[in-house]
Amino acid sequence: MGFSDLSGGQEAARATADRMLAAVAHRGPDGSNWCHHRGVTFAHCALTFVDPDRGRQPFVSASGATALVLNGEIYNHEELRRELRAAGVRLRTAGDTEVLVELYERHGMKVLERVRGMYAFVLHDARTATTVLARDPMGKKPLYYTRVPDGIAFASELTALLRHPDAPRTPDVRALAGYLTLQAFCAPGSAVTDVYKVRPGSYLEHSGGRLREVEFWRPRLATAALTPGGRIPGGRTPGAREAAARFEELFRAAVARRVMSTERRLGVLLSGGLDSSAVAAVAQQLSPQRSVLTFSAGFEQPDFDESAHARSVARHLGTEHHVVRIGGRELADVVESEYARADEPLADPSLLPTRIVCRTARQHVRGVLTGDGADELLLGYRYFQAERAIEILLRLMPAPRLEALVRTLVRKLPARSGNLPAAAALGLLARGLRAAPEHRFYLSTAPFGPAELPGLLRPDAHAALAGHDPFAEVSRLLDDQPGLTGVQRSQLAVVAHFLRDVILTKTDRGGMRSALELRSPFLDLDLVEYGNALPTALKLRRFTGKYLLRRVAGDWLPTDIVRRTKLGFRAPLAALLRNELRPLLLDTLAASALDRGGLFDARAVRLLTDDHLSGRRDTSRKLWALLTYQLWYQALPTHTPSPACLDLTEEPHRAP
Repeated sequence: MGFSDLSGGQEAARATADRMLAAVAHRGPDGSNWCHHRGVTFAHCALTFVDPDRGRQPFVSASGATALVLNGEIYNHEELRRELRAAGVRLRTAGDTEVLVELYERHGMKVLERVRGMYAFVLHDARTATTVLARDPMGKKPLYYTRVPDGIAFASELTALLRHPDAPRTPDVRALAGYLTLQAFCAPGSAVTDVYKVRPGSYLEHSGGRLREVEFWRPRLATAALTPGGRIPGGRTPGAREAAARFEELFRAAVARRVMSTERRLGVLLSGGLDSSAVAAVAQQLSPQRSVLTFSAGFEQPDFDESAHARSVARHLGTEHHVVRIGGRELADVVESEYARADEPLADPSLLPTRIVCRTARQHVRGVLTGDGADELLLGYRYFQAERAIEILLRLMPAPRLEALVRTLVRKLPARSGNLPAAAALGLLARGLRAAPEHRFYLSTAPFGPAELPGLLRPDAHAALAGHDPFAEVSRLLDDQPGLTGVQRSQLAVVAHFLRDVILTKTDRGGMRSALELRSPFLDLDLVEYGNALPTALKLRRFTGKYLLRRVAGDWLPTDIVRRTKLGFRAPLAALLRNELRPLLLDTLAASALDRGGLFDARAVRLLTDDHLSGRRDTSRKLWALLTYQLWYQALPTHTPSPACLDLTEEPHRAP
């Protein structure tokens, strides 16, 4: 984190840096530091994986011209280090931060074409008086910024940025509308007016009072043959065997990058599903002399519990397995203890069990691998299967007739509360059947659709939404990619927000609140580009998603795991709101509390609350989005807190 500071006043700069650091102390328990570099103040709290003694940040290049703070890891730093040494560069540390800053001084922002990892970094180049803010292609690490009188201020968390004395603190109503539909405050916006996020795959240059955005990577899907990124000679489409072999090669390399880039022991978050089981299998193969640590959640409610499958995988692989038992009280405790001081509202309830499992994992390791990204990369969600069915059926019948047919099918197929089977997926998609394919996923799962907002928001708040389009970023990604099928358009839309802004926000917040780093091999850039270059038929085979992964994982895992239908990592939200969280829900969404905010119509919210608590209908997703937002809003600072009132730590970190 840091800020432009042209005056260079040491005492005032240090006080501001200390306030901002205190807000994110949970992210880095290995020490903190700050420096002033020719008009920019930098601060950093460390969670070290390589060379903790010599690689402290903020880091200044050997020439003294460039200072840098890095959040995340550059996994191929050893390979890049060898290149620097071969070019005659004398390196002072064994860490990735020095490699990044020295490569920048020699190649400028072309360095982003070379690095592989998860990162958000800010550097100041005194040679050009330029500050650069960069974020990795998938958006695994967050980076907020805002303008201040001297230039800009930036931080890994919104909470830290708001502790700069000149940071704005007014809630953004237009961004709130997007949150109510998309479940998150999506880049480049944030929950606060005039505070922004750097887009994934982009960097900003601030110089002379001006900001310039450069997008260096965006997801692109092949419309026919492989793109050059697929590395198939002549751009031809590979057969299933050839594609599976290349996919396995890249997947193994992705896991190895994350495991071998540090001497620290890493674990695996093991759900018992195919994705995390495949990651655990390769991780264990890379560590034949030592059992990999695996962690899973065991829910009291059977419809949500996958722990038996996780134990089966752990026994098969020989991992050292830990099951965290989770009930309603444990989930409620996370809300009551953390959500009022959450970084930014996020309406994904799976953050709750993620936090609980991550807290346990942090007692043993400081980093874990996850299966995140496989469903988006390889079309594993039920929604993609339903989208494929809709794509075919719309060729045969008009949308109104299809909508009626789908609703009839839904009534006849069995439903289940903890899962999202085909019936539920079809039913949800039917709600957005007449919409564009890239909108259907969100309209079917939205807590509130755009058409519901006039009845939820007060008139003055709703008036501020004139011309607002929650799908603007999706449209931007699709604008220069003609010829995509409906499934492909849906896939890019899911990547645009659900993966980047919901899933990856959840994993970063779920882990880093306990100083636990989550690494996602399926989101390795080389693997992502290969997957994107493959035709849909090699990812969604008829109506079976993740075809290539199932094919290669058959040699590593039990057959029943490879063939299992995805359950999904979910929380029993409806019951939680009716029971353990009922008092908090009634208090937080009371008319008096909503009146103070002036955003939501108290009568509309009371109707949603009464309907759910009485059992008339399940409005839990709507109530959860409102509760999460209101807890954050009520705690939003209207002034800069003094250091004496800051909560510097969340919990002890006992792992080495």
